[in-house]
Amino acid sequence: MYSAKGLSRIINYKSGFNLQQVFYSSISKLRMQSDKYTVLADNSNVEKPILDDRSYRLIKLNSNDLHVLIINDASTDKAAASLDVNVGSFADKNYQVPGLAHFCEHLLFMGTSKYPEENEYSSYLSKHSGHSNAYTAAEHTNYYFELSSDYLEGALDRFSQFFISPLFSKSCKDREIKAVDSENKKNLQNDMWRFYQLDKSTSNPQHPYNGFSTGNYETLHEEPTSQGLNVRDILLDFYKNHYSSNLMSLVILGKEDLDTLTSWAIDKFSEVPNSNLPRPNYDGELIYNPDHLGKIIKAKPIMDSNKLELSFMVPSDQEANWDSKPASYYSHLLGHESSGSILHYLKQKGWVNELSAGNMKVCQGNSIFVLEFDLTPNGLKNWEAIVVNVFEYLKLVLNGEPKLWLWEELSNMSTINFKFKQKQRAAQTVSKMSNSLYKFTEGSYIPPQYLLSSSILREFKSQEIKEYGSFLNPDNFRILLTSQSLPDLDKSEHWYGTQYSYESISNNLKDQIESAETNENFHYPIPNKFIPKDFTVSKPKSENPLPHPYLIEDNNKFQVWYKQDDQFQIPKGAIEIVLHLANANTSCKSSIYTMLLSQLIDDELNEIVYYASMVGISFTINHWRDGLLIRVSGYNDKLPVLLEQILQKLITFKPKEDRFEVFKFKLNQEFKNFGFEVPYSQIGTHFLTLLNDKTYPYDLKIDTLNKEINFGELLEFSTNKIWEQGVFGEVLIQGNFNDTKAFEISRAIQGHFTEFKTIRDSQEEINEIVKLKTHIVPSNQRIRYEVALQDKNNINSCIEYFIQISDSFDDVRLRVLTDLLGTVIHEPCFNQLRTKEQLGYVVFSGTRLTRTTLGFRILIQSERSSEYLEYRIEEFINQFDKFVKKGLTDENFAKFKQALKDKKLTKLKNLSEEVSKFWNSIISGYYDFQEREKHVEVLESITKDEFIKFYNDYISADSNVSSRIIVHLKSPSVPKLEKSKLLHSSINNYIYRNEFSISSDVLDSLIEANADDVAKLVEVLTNAIAEKKENNVSNKDRLKSDLSETINRELTTPVPPQYPSGKLVENVDQFKSTYPVGDIPRPVEPLSNFYYSKQPEDHAHL
Repeated sequence: MYSAKGLSRIINYKSGFNLQQVFYSSISKLRMQSDKYTVLADNSNVEKPILDDRSYRLIKLNSNDLHVLIINDASTDKAAASLDVNVGSFADKNYQVPGLAHFCEHLLFMGTSKYPEENEYSSYLSKHSGHSNAYTAAEHTNYYFELSSDYLEGALDRFSQFFISPLFSKSCKDREIKAVDSENKKNLQNDMWRFYQLDKSTSNPQHPYNGFSTGNYETLHEEPTSQGLNVRDILLDFYKNHYSSNLMSLVILGKEDLDTLTSWAIDKFSEVPNSNLPRPNYDGELIYNPDHLGKIIKAKPIMDSNKLELSFMVPSDQEANWDSKPASYYSHLLGHESSGSILHYLKQKGWVNELSAGNMKVCQGNSIFVLEFDLTPNGLKNWEAIVVNVFEYLKLVLNGEPKLWLWEELSNMSTINFKFKQKQRAAQTVSKMSNSLYKFTEGSYIPPQYLLSSSILREFKSQEIKEYGSFLNPDNFRILLTSQSLPDLDKSEHWYGTQYSYESISNNLKDQIESAETNENFHYPIPNKFIPKDFTVSKPKSENPLPHPYLIEDNNKFQVWYKQDDQFQIPKGAIEIVLHLANANTSCKSSIYTMLLSQLIDDELNEIVYYASMVGISFTINHWRDGLLIRVSGYNDKLPVLLEQILQKLITFKPKEDRFEVFKFKLNQEFKNFGFEVPYSQIGTHFLTLLNDKTYPYDLKIDTLNKEINFGELLEFSTNKIWEQGVFGEVLIQGNFNDTKAFEISRAIQGHFTEFKTIRDSQEEINEIVKLKTHIVPSNQRIRYEVALQDKNNINSCIEYFIQISDSFDDVRLRVLTDLLGTVIHEPCFNQLRTKEQLGYVVFSGTRLTRTTLGFRILIQSERSSEYLEYRIEEFINQFDKFVKKGLTDENFAKFKQALKDKKLTKLKNLSEEVSKFWNSIISGYYDFQEREKHVEVLESITKDEFIKFYNDYISADSNVSSRIIVHLKSPSVPKLEKSKLLHSSINNYIYRNEFSISSDVLDSLIEANADDVAKLVEVLTNAIAEKKENNVSNKDRLKSDLSETINRELTTPVPPQYPSGKLVENVDQFKSTYPVGDIPRPVEPLSNFYYSKQPEDHAHL
């Protein structure tokens, strides 16, 4: 038995103990049978975290064997549901259509018999502050949604129909094939996807792991068509033979009681067909045959990086070891970062920057244990020695018996982390639970009482640990080495085009591995002193929680905010610190020195903070705007101890030259690799670099790093220059701290900085220096900023179309109207630009805030040129203008207002979310802790007429109040589009522009059937449009002529001559010197209003 203060737990060491048998025999009386469902577990016997106030019921529907987990959360403002199907991309192999399962996931959403409109589901969710998503994995396909809790039943009715009567519309087929293709193209230049596929493509071809899971236009259209097959027919067969209720798991979370939610599950999902299919089983083949092991794959990455990966095959069903989890024992040891570990040793040699280790499940019965090293240039030269070092360390951990004390540490922390697990968001909860629910059903390994707590290490089973370790041997692994400098890469992977070579590991390396002995530098980690022992919660939950933190220190060197947790009842806390340093960001050069300083301090502290991270205490130190951002969070018992060591190191730190060279090289890689990230993740940085003060383009950063940064200056900067102009700190102490402890922490923090002067004598002067600003574009101007994508092989361009509405946040009404626009426009924007026009997989719209300006943006990533994307965005905005003025009903407007209100008033689910909310309010400079509540109050009074006026004044094309900043991230490899795609675009645009009514099914089928004969296509389209009375076509000849002229013009010139538009930014510095910065952020009310009223005598000056 192991016990800790406030927590006790019994560890059962007896092997072979059948918990499943004991559980079912003990609850046989609880398995309530009705004519409609059977209860497998209920709230009385489900093991829950201490703070979990939800109620649970696991049932099986008698009509179709669908397993359903019902979750009642009486206090939730969000409801959610998820359905997981135990079939995924591995099933593609039976059909020889790569991507078929993924295609099914896409097309399933395109209408049902009961709700035939393809956007009915998404529209319903959008009007009720909801969203949905889905993903396809190897053995599972997971669908989920979330929305305001009052509207769950309607969402369930729509959701259930996807699994009862989906239409799999013929016309939607082609559009969703293109959507899958676009999703795949989004990943083509992503190294993670490329190397994952490379491993699969060089695995056992008899195992479905060898396949291509995403799919593309080639696999879903060209290949089936060339064989005389219709992929929709194949899909219907796939759905019929794999989507069976007995292979599905449903989770529903709502505020209603368990009986009501259960009745909804029965009413909505009892008709899901049951074909009594067996669960997929892929353990008949190994993922690697013997001839796939003992190999080294060398490959060229897109990013500038050097990595070494060792993969050990684990042909064993690890789910059977759910209570002992032997893989965690080895991932803990091999991934450790303390003295005596592989990483510590290799970092000292200057060979490795980072290491990760862990078990990756491939499918039932097959896993891979992976060690991945991030190499330095010297590490790349010595990669063979690193491989030998791994086996030297394995000699240490595999010889002798597994260490009970070490396992007990892991077990203890797994129990603590479970007991104090905080509530997660509804969508995250249901998706995760539905994906794992199959593990807790009859015949599975884990008794259903543990459906929430299966993460706990319950039994020490030495033999299982040793059995797992036996797979970590020299005959059972292979190597992946990646670098841009590797020669003789003579092969190209089919799906992603990755250059690689594939050969056997050399005899010399094999001999060194076979003869490896324990290295004297390696030893086990020491017992962890950071394991928390005191779990006392200092304050009970309050019915009237404090609305914000309070200032317990306010002087010209520090402002310290404090809020004791009065909601979440968890023995955790967070201490957030930003140190504003006047010299930290005076230039690109000083900002880089500050970055290097933060990284080197983090590196120096690694061993200490790694032990803390093992027990749920996190630490980060980062460069932030004009200084350093320090964060510690986790179990509050040990937080002050860790923070003290961090601040002591910060003040006394002196960098070492060898580590400087390592991190300078890493930073150079990071700067260069930014240009090879997916375009939509880059474009926001380009936008903010243009507008925000004291931000620098990446080409300048690279040039400065390589020409001006040296160790001598860093040494002077870190020990003197960064501090010499003074410091101003902002601190938030929040969580399970009483005020005595908070004052103690505050004094300790300030005590480390007594020798440093203040930045200025008054708070106003300090704010003018530390509160950074944004450059303002005057009204009625249009600015164009073009950036060339660095990745020459990436076919995707991206655009961010930003409408600057206000140069400050002062007008709360404008802010709320902008947010309301985001709610109203979200679904139509996605439906038109992504679903109908097929512009790209990534389409996003919503409010965009800089440091001080308010605006609205539409972002698209696409194979189409950025000029074309600008044209389509403006066309959409112009057409949406008509909807706002004529099509927005009072009823729908009220629903959109309610959806935004629900979003604004979404309850915080855990302490981390509350800390983020308050900390962001502090570092923004506005201290608007009640922002959401103010917004809702304003929202209630907004009328439809006011919203229409707002759209006319600020969003419409003829607005002379707002300004537009359009950022083009341009691909150098924009592909030439096939004629059919150009036709789809042109005709859909024409229909949209003229507001003609014609179903997508009819339109797509006409285009598909007549794509090769434009004249005939114009003829049939004219007839189809004219025959619908609501289109009011009075002159068919004129319609035909206009349609013909439009199509033929856009086939040759798809982008009108006025695009791209706006004044081109030739130089960022010149732009910033032309457009002045706005005002600094200012508090919404005097800070004295937030002073803490209860304080010790020595803080009476507050």
